[in-house]
Amino acid sequence: MKMTQRNVTLALLSFLTAGTLLLLISEYFTGIETKFILYTAIGSFVSGILLYIYWRWPDWKPTRYLVVVTISLLIALLTPEPYVTDHASLTIFMPPALALILTSPAWVVGSMILVYLTLLARAGGHGAYANPVTLLISVIILSGMVLGRLIADTAQHAAEVNADNAEAQKQRAEAQARELADANELMSHQLDQQQQLLDLVATLEAPAVPLAQGVLFAPIVGHIDERRAQILTNRLLQDVSAQRARLVVLDISGITVMDTDVARALLNTARAIQLLGCEVTLSGISAAIAITLIHLGVELTGIATARSPQEALARYLSATKPPITTNGNGKELL
Repeated sequence: MKMTQRNVTLALLSFLTAGTLLLLISEYFTGIETKFILYTAIGSFVSGILLYIYWRWPDWKPTRYLVVVTISLLIALLTPEPYVTDHASLTIFMPPALALILTSPAWVVGSMILVYLTLLARAGGHGAYANPVTLLISVIILSGMVLGRLIADTAQHAAEVNADNAEAQKQRAEAQARELADANELMSHQLDQQQQLLDLVATLEAPAVPLAQGVLFAPIVGHIDERRAQILTNRLLQDVSAQRARLVVLDISGITVMDTDVARALLNTARAIQLLGCEVTLSGISAAIAITLIHLGVELTGIATARSPQEALARYLSATKPPITTNGNGKELL
């Protein structure tokens, strides 16, 4: 069971009530004086009332202080002789012991002073409680109680501070974890969008448009580098294979700069397409590009050229058109 202030207070009140009841029964059967039986009965009744009040209304904090005050007054006023003048009683430490558990250090000192001074007054300022040794021992014991309570309070405060710090760190860690999860989700979404854009760019970089049955038209625009040349080659090879193309028209009229690397990339792409059994025709070769190719010493061996994609398509359709058969009168036969 978890030890809370409520549980401790209920336990102390229960022990106090049960203890006074047992003492009352013992005094009754041992034939002790009636006034002592009456004192014990009063103490048992009061502790029982306080136990019920605290059990019924646990949030009513004055109950704990009433316990300390009540026990202090009962011990101070009802302690019998010879424990007032001749001998010091250990019961004087019961109120500060209860205050040590139920209240604060100030109440520990206050309850002890109340009991001690009351007993000293009852003895007329003489007797056991006027003895310096008794007073010194009482002060030492009381100081130990107070110091112990202060140390316990300090340790409890430090534990509460550490618990609060740990809870705050836990909340910050949970908040950071949520932020990281949100950031990770956002990053994943952005990566997906970026990949879609890259796929779109790759498609736009290497478009392949069917011109006719078995003919693909691939316009090339802008600068050709190694990455784009690889994308262009892979895309055209996939389209040629998927559509069983017989001719690919590479239109290079949109190329801005022609150098050795660009020319080599175009030739490698054309030869890769030819390895699939597909013909390649370069269209859109301008005068400037033609002069550049001559200066670079680039030979287009095995690759047909055309001035425009329309010319390349017309040439292909003419070459693949079936021959016309006629009869003896020169009329075409269907």
